[in-house]
Amino acid sequence: MYAIVRTCIIAAAFASATVPAIAQEVMLRGTLGGGNVVSATDTPASGEVAAVLGDDGVLRIDLIYADLEPGATGAALHTGKYNENGPMVARLDIDNGATAGRIVGAQLALTPVVAAAVRAGDGYVVISTIEHPDGAVRAQLLPQPVTLDQPPAVGPPPPPPRDSPPAEEPEEDD
Repeated sequence: MYAIVRTCIIAAAFASATVPAIAQEVMLRGTLGGGNVVSATDTPASGEVAAVLGDDGVLRIDLIYADLEPGATGAALHTGKYNENGPMVARLDIDNGATAGRIVGAQLALTPVVAAAVRAGDGYVVISTIEHPDGAVRAQLLPQPVTLDQPPAVGPPPPPPRDSPPAEEPEEDD
């Protein structure tokens, strides 16, 4: 009886202990377009954003855009759902006046609250122009599913399943 009570107490202690969630690296993607801006714009500009949010809260961004008339005046990361405008949380360096360009390897250190919002898909990138100071194009950063693009490059091949017959030796020609 003592062992049963002791086991229940230990199990209850483990059940009540809180285990912090581990934030893993997440890949994010978004398509830049005028129709994505809340209060859509009719700009022909387009582009793409790819980002990786590390478990350390650093967001690494690559971005490409084209056909942005009359030219970029700024770019920024905001938090907010796809159908709302939210606060700007960080600026991105962009060539002022450029109608096309790219940002490669920009790194933004996010607060834990902002990182959690971006991780949940509630972050977006906006590029502004003189005509559209609140955003000519916008890309909502959406988490991407985890995939295996290629098998691991190192290590031996896995052993065959136990219920399969052994591989036959190739016959040698004399």
